[in-house]
Amino acid sequence: MNLTELLNRQRRSEPTILLGLKIFTMIMLITCLTGYLTVVIIDVKQDAPIIKTSFIDVDGVPPPSLHFGASYNFSISTCNQYYYVNGVFSYLDCSPDDINAYYDQETKLYFVTYYPSPDVIFNSSLNGVGLIMSVNEEIQVGKTSFINLMAFDSEYDIFNKKLNEFTNYDSSIRTLNRYSIEPAQSYDFAYSRIVRDIMVPSWMNDFGVPPTYEQKSNIESTLLGGPLPDKSMTEILSFSIEPKSYSVIQVDKEVRSKTYLSGLGLMGGAWGLTVAVYTFLFGADTLRPWGAVQLYCCGFSRLTRKKLKTTLPTIPFFDTMDLNTKNHPSRHALSLAEQNELILARIDSLELFLQEYVVDVRYLDSLRDGLPTTNIMNNLNNHGVQNLKEFDSTSTTNSTVSTVTQQQDFVSANFTQNSTYNNFTTIKYD
Repeated sequence: MNLTELLNRQRRSEPTILLGLKIFTMIMLITCLTGYLTVVIIDVKQDAPIIKTSFIDVDGVPPPSLHFGASYNFSISTCNQYYYVNGVFSYLDCSPDDINAYYDQETKLYFVTYYPSPDVIFNSSLNGVGLIMSVNEEIQVGKTSFINLMAFDSEYDIFNKKLNEFTNYDSSIRTLNRYSIEPAQSYDFAYSRIVRDIMVPSWMNDFGVPPTYEQKSNIESTLLGGPLPDKSMTEILSFSIEPKSYSVIQVDKEVRSKTYLSGLGLMGGAWGLTVAVYTFLFGADTLRPWGAVQLYCCGFSRLTRKKLKTTLPTIPFFDTMDLNTKNHPSRHALSLAEQNELILARIDSLELFLQEYVVDVRYLDSLRDGLPTTNIMNNLNNHGVQNLKEFDSTSTTNSTVSTVTQQQDFVSANFTQNSTYNNFTTIKYD
């Protein structure tokens, strides 16, 4: 389907109204393609990354950072790390630097933070971390006694980050692990670590170029609690930390599902469908020149046959001649002049048909124009001499003088054809 070619010329063997119908159909198809291209572009621009989840093996996971806050003065009195090595259970005290306590004058709240050292890793040896917290003042009736807890991954802790500095990812994990705990209770805090590969915004991402990633992490946790065995310990709270798995972590990677490169594939499919529709309606450009419109629709079949009858008169092949059929005389019954006239008419009709349905004449003309004139004439003369020799070699030895004369005249007739036929023959030979 070539709009430029369609607008530059009209087939002389087709009705004029068919040209207008072709142009209208092509404009409508191109309009649909343009609209679809616009939809694809908008879809790519509005596409949000999807999450591709995988699980990878690791040697261990770090403990989370825990931030406790309460209106009562409280502290972490004991922090132990529990190890199990070669069937032997043992524990070590946490580093003093792992615990930090302070009082916020603005909110009038007490805060205690557990932030593990970088060398503390849950693995096959380290099984858990235990915290014992105690309230350092008497709990009053009517005053809120619960302690707020917010937990984050220790490698990406946003607790002290200002709200105006939060990213979308920060906002999504801010309250993901938030709990309220009470004194005189024992809690088991179990968590799993999740690493998120976040795509760095770039215009190249829209084109399908492999993006640059920024790695961030968070945790997903569960908290189970129950009363302490000793009910008299009303100001004590037990807290145990352990991972759900220390050898496998979840990795969430952002990927683009729609890019301009994938959109090109969609446009290629849409273009193929458009060409198929056009070919079905009006035929292909070469050996199948007629489609459903010319064959079956709105009287175009009758108009096309009438135009063909006027433009391309029927000239039977010599091989199909019947000696006894009227208006189909034998080739040998025709005079030399009649044979030449018939051959010229046949060649003119076939040349017109080839130009309109089979051969791209303008392409052949462009090849001819690119060759020197002397080369064209030499090739034409050499080709004519070669044809003459081949024709003479196939003649029989008992041919009459009149037959030789007819053969020479037949060869001469071939040289009298129009320039388009000679050009086509010369280029084909080259």
